[in-house]
Amino acid sequence: MRPVICAALMGMALWAQGPKVDESALRAHLAFLADDVLEGRGTGQRGGELAVRYLETQLQVLGLAPANGPSYRQTVKLSGMRLQEEGSGLRFEGLKGTLAPTLGSELVLGAAAAETSLAVDAPLVFVGHGIAASDGSRDDYKGVDVKGRILVMLVGDRHSGPPMPLCCQPENFYGRWTYKFEEARRRGAAGALLVHTDASAGYGWPVVRNGWTQERFQREGSGQPGAVQGWITEATAIKLFALGGQDFKALAQGADAMTFQPVVLPIQAKGQVRSTVRSLEQWNVAGFLPGKHPDLRKEVVIYSAHWDHFGKGADGAIYAGAVDNATGCAAVLALAQTLVHEPLERSVMFFFPCAEEQGLIGSSAYVAAPLWPLERTVLDINLESLNVVGPTRDIGLLGSSEPRMRALCAQAAAATGLVITPAKADPAGLCFRSDHFPFAKAGVPALSPGFSLDGGWDYLGDKAAAQAKASDFLNHYHRPTDRYHPEWNLEGLMQQVRFALELGRLAGTVPNPR
Repeated sequence: MRPVICAALMGMALWAQGPKVDESALRAHLAFLADDVLEGRGTGQRGGELAVRYLETQLQVLGLAPANGPSYRQTVKLSGMRLQEEGSGLRFEGLKGTLAPTLGSELVLGAAAAETSLAVDAPLVFVGHGIAASDGSRDDYKGVDVKGRILVMLVGDRHSGPPMPLCCQPENFYGRWTYKFEEARRRGAAGALLVHTDASAGYGWPVVRNGWTQERFQREGSGQPGAVQGWITEATAIKLFALGGQDFKALAQGADAMTFQPVVLPIQAKGQVRSTVRSLEQWNVAGFLPGKHPDLRKEVVIYSAHWDHFGKGADGAIYAGAVDNATGCAAVLALAQTLVHEPLERSVMFFFPCAEEQGLIGSSAYVAAPLWPLERTVLDINLESLNVVGPTRDIGLLGSSEPRMRALCAQAAAATGLVITPAKADPAGLCFRSDHFPFAKAGVPALSPGFSLDGGWDYLGDKAAAQAKASDFLNHYHRPTDRYHPEWNLEGLMQQVRFALELGRLAGTVPNPR
């Protein structure tokens, strides 16, 4: 018998003696949360309200205490903005003519703040990847004052040069669209347009289009009044730069160099952005299980999974979000069902943040106003887009690289018959696209084990077929076809849940895991 398989069987045998997770209950939660009756659990939509009500009811049924005084809910105040396509658009005037990209197929845009009408009249400047590293190691602005200009930026960090960094390193964060919009705001720019490619974004144009043609959300008061934001396709960028007598491909290739200099484009962007705006409340949901130890119970381990997806589109399509993230919510409920019968020494919070798809809003709001002190939060184990393909030999980890926490992860993996997937490059910035990140940013050890988009795992059985099936998920990611199928093999998902349970058990009992 091969050593890896032998070790896996030994780990599974040891696990059989420990606490059990009810797969049938997990599957039932998954099927319901992804059902059309919840209409895709959209932020600001009735389906989202139903999901919140379901989650808090399940926590109550399990006998968990409300985590926010008498309530299972934590209110998060949002502004919602929906583009009015009629009367909205941009045209670009350059040395060699004009260009008016088609909304949806060539351009998506919106106001950077909750305002109903925004007039756009600003020159463009190409700032490469738009990175200004906090340690001074990279500056794509080179002292150029971009105030009042619209920045045109590449998505991602770089495409050549030295090897890409491993996951969760700062340079990968600089590749995120959220960082680029934030940097534009810090510099007083009139807006930002990101150039999309599948490779640099990590997903296709339909994902961008679907996100921006529906209602978008931001935390109340957090926007940038007077600024425009959007994305353009690479084909549109080529035509746009040609208006100013520039070769986009050549400039983009040169943007990888540390010596890159911003290029002022002799192009003026003009147009209008009209939006329907509303104020609303959404909710994080959280239940609390007190620990057994009189002193350690003052510290908490968090299991988290975002409840939202994209809801019901303007065309009536339902974005069910079965993998993303009914799987994670179902897993956290199943973990709660197990742990309520076997409490840990430390306390445990079961946390379902809102509006993750809108930029990790719910988890960021929690970190800004935590229901339990962050300095007494031992670990956040975030479950996101779990494995519905089949069992594996390994488990991937996105998040904390702190040695003691990684040692606990290795111990949990061994106990459940798994090995840790080796760290690898993260050009799509997956580490920064899940709800563990706001916790990590605030100094709390946090990770997302088993994130499905982090593919290439060592599947058991027909590995090639399994990897092909896993890769196919990208064809359904953030689309109406991400739906639950009763024939799904949840053995791989159950491996991830057992790992999460064992990791939480270790973090909830060992002295000073931080």
